[in-house]
Amino acid sequence: MSYDYVFVINLIFKIPMIRSILLLLLLSLNAQALQILQPKDDHNTVKQQLDQSSSDQSLSSKQLLTQLKKSAKSGDSRSQFSLANMYHKGINVQQDAKLAFYWYTQVAEQGYATAQFSLAEDYYQGIGVDQDLKQALIWYEKSAQQDFVDAQYKLANMYHHGEGTEIDYNQAHYWYERAAQLGFAPAQLELAKFYEASLGADKDLRLAQHWYEKAAIQLDAGAQYYLADFFEREGDPMLALLMYKKSANQGFVQSQSRLSNLYRRGYLVDQDDVAALKWALMVAEQNDSEAQFLSAVIYHQSPQVKQDLSQAVYWYQRASEQGHAEAQYNLATLYLNGNGVEKDVDYAIELYQDSAGQGFTLAQYALALHYLRAKDVEQDYEKATEWLLKAAKGGHAPAQYSLALRYKLGQGVEKNTEQEAYWYQEAAKQGNLEAHYHLALLLLSGDGIDKDVKKALSMLLNLSVQDHASAQYQLYKIYNKGEITNKDETLAKVYLHRASEGGHSISQYQLGQLYQEKQLLQDAIQWLSLSAKQNYAPAKALLVVVRAEVKKIVEEKSNSSETEVVDSVPVEATTMQASTERESPAPIVNFKLDEKTFTEEEPSLIPDQNQIARSLASNTKVMTNVEKLVISAKQGNPIAQHNLSTLFSIGALVPKDNRKAFMLMQEAAKQGLTQSQNSLAMMYINGVGVEPDYQSAYFWASTSARQGDQEGQQILLHLISIVQ
Repeated sequence: MSYDYVFVINLIFKIPMIRSILLLLLLSLNAQALQILQPKDDHNTVKQQLDQSSSDQSLSSKQLLTQLKKSAKSGDSRSQFSLANMYHKGINVQQDAKLAFYWYTQVAEQGYATAQFSLAEDYYQGIGVDQDLKQALIWYEKSAQQDFVDAQYKLANMYHHGEGTEIDYNQAHYWYERAAQLGFAPAQLELAKFYEASLGADKDLRLAQHWYEKAAIQLDAGAQYYLADFFEREGDPMLALLMYKKSANQGFVQSQSRLSNLYRRGYLVDQDDVAALKWALMVAEQNDSEAQFLSAVIYHQSPQVKQDLSQAVYWYQRASEQGHAEAQYNLATLYLNGNGVEKDVDYAIELYQDSAGQGFTLAQYALALHYLRAKDVEQDYEKATEWLLKAAKGGHAPAQYSLALRYKLGQGVEKNTEQEAYWYQEAAKQGNLEAHYHLALLLLSGDGIDKDVKKALSMLLNLSVQDHASAQYQLYKIYNKGEITNKDETLAKVYLHRASEGGHSISQYQLGQLYQEKQLLQDAIQWLSLSAKQNYAPAKALLVVVRAEVKKIVEEKSNSSETEVVDSVPVEATTMQASTERESPAPIVNFKLDEKTFTEEEPSLIPDQNQIARSLASNTKVMTNVEKLVISAKQGNPIAQHNLSTLFSIGALVPKDNRKAFMLMQEAAKQGLTQSQNSLAMMYINGVGVEPDYQSAYFWASTSARQGDQEGQQILLHLISIVQ
């Protein structure tokens, strides 16, 4: 396939050894080589000019130039075009873009496609003339009409992108197709994209694939890349991978980069950091900052590649020098900790600032923390808040939460509960639990936000399920006081236990207090010890008092003449093996008491840390299940209501309360649970939590019996026998 004559000339120009004979080459080209210079309606003009004597070839360059100028001025198109190229490239003459433009114009106006293309290029690029895209469009089109493929492609591009004219996808499609039909790979590639995106023609994936393949067959690496991308999007991973590799093996950077990412992510291929590093390094060597960063990360953190911090630092540094924000952040962290490099705090801070200045939120947040905590820099709340604000606006949830705290505490900004609430909300939207917690407290009080107790309770309950100890402590206070919701001492104690188990020091202290008041000194010491370990001063003080009480009891025991040891320090004597764990829906649980008496492993009543740990472990699961059971029952789960009713009726894990047991069983029965209906009937018969009422008992037993329940039928028979 014949391509642009100018392209041939450009190759010749790059060879200095033959510049001096270029004129002779131009004059001695055969008719076939110069065919592209001819107007389609006249093939004789140039041919006649080729019949000159060979004696011209012995002329000097100066003489040839003189002869060319003379011929050009007399209207010889070949001489004019040769002269234009000489001035354009500076061959044996001083380079002169304006003269080149002049002679290209002379030839172009005679209808020669190559000259028309060269003239269009000058107008397009503003070489030898002011840039004029409209004129460029005109001359590209004149050349394109003669099937000059480069002109067709450039003309299509101008219509595609709206250069010198309005965007016209139909015209762009037309000229891309004309060039594609002539086998021009870049045009085939663009035409494929047009068919895929339905630009200038109806969407046609079959034709898109056809033209992608046409371009790729010419070993066009770019076309192979786009064909691979097409196969990937159309769900053909094997062909996609094949094309990516063919393109990458030709050195096409985008394909190499894509392969490195595919292997790194394990997408289309098995995850393989070794292969990812291989391709990433190829691209990194070409100064691609993303590939340099990926290479550094693999050397730094990959479990599949032996860690090489020197290489990691090298590639982080290369990427950082190109302004790669993440590389600057990671490199800063290495210098800050002296990991793989000599520790350099000043350089680390400088890198953080470079990264933060580009809007990288992790770096902005890191800088803010340094200024907040006076770590490696002087404490500066204003600078800290400045960086927090930038990171917060960039969507960094921890920064949003920390910024809210600054507005709460008045650090670097004036106190502002509305701004505090706003940033808690922003952080909470991203799932930040601490933000959820503090927002719930503001909703309870109505500070900086409309008061919404129901929403606040819902948020605290959700946090409790996620083992948020502070939220559990707040729920303990809410249900214990009964000021904003119904008082529920049982549920309050459940939440106090849960918060204590979660490590909440104040909860541990208050639980220790409760056990002390009940003279359960062993349990009191366990919880107070845990709270004191967290340096909670009230716990430390009370722990001294309780230990003194225990010491006194031990001394009294040692002075006793009784031969039998009396356990004067009450401990929980029984535990319930109550299976309250359930998936929804779950079976009704039949609770059975399994009484076990705790025995001291050592004579001392002061437990060691192992005893504390074992005691906590034994209670954690049960208390978690009770909490879930109570919450589920309140949400209307009939199975939970039945099971919790059973606990209240026997006093297991919760204080015995027949009235609560009755109310819960009634709720479960109303939802159609036959076992609850049977139990409720028996409660009416026996007067458990309610006055005896045979009529109500008959109603619930018959309701169960009508559903085919045998126990309900037996209760009915029992009632009939009683009445008779």
